Amino acid sequence: MDPGSYAVRPCVEADYESMARISTAIEPTLPQTVADLRHWDNVLAQEPGRISLKLAVEERRSGTLVGYGGLSHTVFNYHPHKYWVRVAVDPVHQNRGIGQELYTLLERAAVDRDAVCLWGSVRDDVPRDVRFLERQGFVTLRKTWLSRLDLTKLDLSGFPDRSKALSDQGIRITTLAAEGSDRPEVRRRLYQLSRISSKDTPRMGEYTPATFEEFVSIDVAGPQAMPDATFLACVGEEYVAWSSLERELGTPETIGIGFTGTLPDYRNRGIASELKRRAVEYARAHGYRSLITGNDSLNTRIWAINEKLGFRPEITWLQAEKPLPSTKP
Repeated sequence: MDPGSYAVRPCVEADYESMARISTAIEPTLPQTVADLRHWDNVLAQEPGRISLKLAVEERRSGTLVGYGGLSHTVFNYHPHKYWVRVAVDPVHQNRGIGQELYTLLERAAVDRDAVCLWGSVRDDVPRDVRFLERQGFVTLRKTWLSRLDLTKLDLSGFPDRSKALSDQGIRITTLAAEGSDRPEVRRRLYQLSRISSKDTPRMGEYTPATFEEFVSIDVAGPQAMPDATFLACVGEEYVAWSSLERELGTPETIGIGFTGTLPDYRNRGIASELKRRAVEYARAHGYRSLITGNDSLNTRIWAINEKLGFRPEITWLQAEKPLPSTKP
C-alpha cells in the first residue's frame, strides 16, 4: 500500500455508511446496511472484554473510505484468544496492497492480545480471495453455503401439515408473538431451548452459549427479529423446538431463516420439518419472493430438510483457520 496515497486509522461512528457501501459492492447478493453493522457491534459491546476492533483506510486525496478490516470475538463460539478477521476493500481500489496492509495490522493486534488462532472466510469462486487467505497461512477446515428458495415456485406437496399428528403427541405449535415476546418467562424458556438445541450445531471452534442479554438482542428484540415468524413447539410450558425467520434489512423482498433447533429428546419426530413448513408458508403468504438460509457442510440433518423444501446452494464460503504462536491455552 502506498502511504502517500492511503492512510490507516481507527474506524469511527461516521464510517458505518461507507463500510456498508463497500461490503455491498463486494457482495451485492447480500447487501449490508448500517443497521446490520451497528447492531452486531452493539451485541459484542454488551459483554466486558469482548473485542471488536475496526480499522479504516482512507484515500488521502479525496478523504474517501476505500477499505476496512475487523478483528472480533464471536458470540456462539467465543474464546478469549480466538478471533474472526475480515478485510474488505472497495473493488475500485483493489490490487494496491490495501488488504494486505489491513490484514498485517490486524494480525499484529491479535498477537499483541495473545491470540492462539485467527478464523477467516472467503468465497470459493473468487480465486484472488482464496489465494490471499492461503498466503496469510490459513488452512481451510470446512465449507458453508448460502442457499435460496424461490417462493414464487414453491411446492410443499412433500410437506403435509403435521399439526394433528403432533397434537396427538401432546405437542402444541405456536409463535413467539402469541406467547408474548416481551414476557420475561417466555424469553427465559426460549433462551434455555436455544442453549441446549445449539450445542451440536457444527461451527468453527467450540460451542459457547450466548449470554441471555446477547440472545435477546439477537433473536428476540434485534432489528432482524420477527416474533410473529418465530415458530415454537411446546409440551406443556416447555419449549422443545423452534424455527425462526429474520428480516434481511438490505433486501426487502427476501427473508432469511434464522435458526432451527430441537431438544435431543424430541428429535426425529418431524417437529423441525413442521416448523420449517410453517415458516415457508408465512414467507409466501406475506409476499416475500425468496427465502435464504446458511448451511454448514457438516449439518446434514438440517440440509436434508432444506433440500427437500427446494432450497438450492447459491454461494459457498471456505471457513479457514490460522494458528498463531502463543503461550495461552
